[in-house]
Amino acid sequence: LVLTGAYVAAMASAFGMLGVVAAWSGANLQVALQSPLAIGLIAGVFVLLALSMFGLFQIQMPAAWQVRLGAAQAGRGTVGGAAALGFGSALIVGPCVTAPLAGALIYIAQTGDVVLGAAALFALGLGQGVPLLAVGAFGPRILPKRGAWMERVRIAFGILFLGLAIWLAGRILPGPVVLALWAVLLIGTGAIIGAGRRPAAAAGLVLITGGVIQGVGAALGGDDPLRPLAPLAGAPVEAADFHTVSTQAGLTQALQQDGPALIYVTADWCTICRAIERGPMATPEVTAALDDLIRIKVDVTEFGAESQALLADLGAAGPPTMVFVDAARAEAPGSRLIGEASAEAMVASARQVAQ
Repeated sequence: LVLTGAYVAAMASAFGMLGVVAAWSGANLQVALQSPLAIGLIAGVFVLLALSMFGLFQIQMPAAWQVRLGAAQAGRGTVGGAAALGFGSALIVGPCVTAPLAGALIYIAQTGDVVLGAAALFALGLGQGVPLLAVGAFGPRILPKRGAWMERVRIAFGILFLGLAIWLAGRILPGPVVLALWAVLLIGTGAIIGAGRRPAAAAGLVLITGGVIQGVGAALGGDDPLRPLAPLAGAPVEAADFHTVSTQAGLTQALQQDGPALIYVTADWCTICRAIERGPMATPEVTAALDDLIRIKVDVTEFGAESQALLADLGAAGPPTMVFVDAARAEAPGSRLIGEASAEAMVASARQVAQ
């Protein structure tokens, strides 16, 4: 238990240090993690993990490392050795938590809170280590026995990894392509499950039906997996129009108009911004709430000195950030929205400055 505790504490400390770096780096980290290249690489990692679950190849520690670990296990372990191994293992297990880790890093970079960054990722590391602590306390007898059920679990995780890959890729791929990928995954999963007993066959039929609906939505040009047949309902609600600026002078001029305003910090590389704009921002209630506001889009795609100056003036770490100001150009307390925002939150913030 002491050795596994040292291992887990060191691993969590490595993640905690990563959180500190994220808080210090600020918007630069957001640029890296929200870029299409980063999203594509993360989605690719999940595809590789899925293929491994399906038995196409095996992911394992390099042979040289296995030899060294075997030699270390032959003698008595030391607390220092376990801690060193735990610290280094953060690099190995990192890809397994890529999606939540990337999301946490982006949020921490936006807030710039060093304490939050260290504590949040340290807690993430501790959570990963709970099973190891249990084995250290009770021994290997608490581990499940091998059997045919493990193959089913492997396939289930493979399907889950493919679903995560499609979900991530949905931030950078066209909507119809995403719906087509969901159709293939659901129909394939339904066919696998449907080959079992009667209850499983019914579940498989439901998944196949869902996959067919996704396929029809893709053919119709739909872009929302949760509303694949939305094109049949008629023309979608268009998001409110924004006046785009990319300089301090442009922002100052845009704010010379009378009335409350929404200053929306965004960028072409900001995948969360795209999700907001085609999701909650395009809903009828948000469009109506923003109708009486001056809508200004601050574009920081070219992340140079001018963009950094704009972010500094607004007190924003990076996109997406929404700043709501009243007619006197004072920001309404508690109205600022950072990161993904719901339609309800946008309406509430807009009403604060529209009064």
